[in-house]
Amino acid sequence: MNKILIIVTAIFVVIVIAFFVLGVMSKSGHAPGLKQGQLQACTSIENCVFSENIDGVENNIQPFAFDGEKAVFLTQLKTSVESMGGKIVDIEDGYIAATFTSAIFGFVDDLELRVSDDHLLHFRSASRVGKSDLGANKKRVEALKLLLQRASK
Repeated sequence: MNKILIIVTAIFVVIVIAFFVLGVMSKSGHAPGLKQGQLQACTSIENCVFSENIDGVENNIQPFAFDGEKAVFLTQLKTSVESMGGKIVDIEDGYIAATFTSAIFGFVDDLELRVSDDHLLHFRSASRVGKSDLGANKKRVEALKLLLQRASK
């Protein structure tokens, strides 16, 4: 029984160390940015959501329609992302890139937002490392949509 406990403890320690290393690895890198004026498609659907239809790849989350002026909405969008704990790392004309860092292990996810002239907000939210995000990126985008809906009322 004592040997089993030692083996289980050793496996647990190795897993924790592996997650810690992945967390450190996720701190390097950056959001992919725009490609021909659109957000880039996800490389893995297990840890990424996006709302663009590009390069024959269909979206896996719907864009958000908004009313009003684009500049006003961009300001509201920036404030909303920051209120959710996001750190804005890039703002260009109609484009915002932010990072979110998990409390445990410090995993970094990239959230990219593109506001189109046809009053749609497009999303790309992806984990930098790992195979699965346990739905964290989709939940983040849905929470942002809900926050924006409430702010527009």
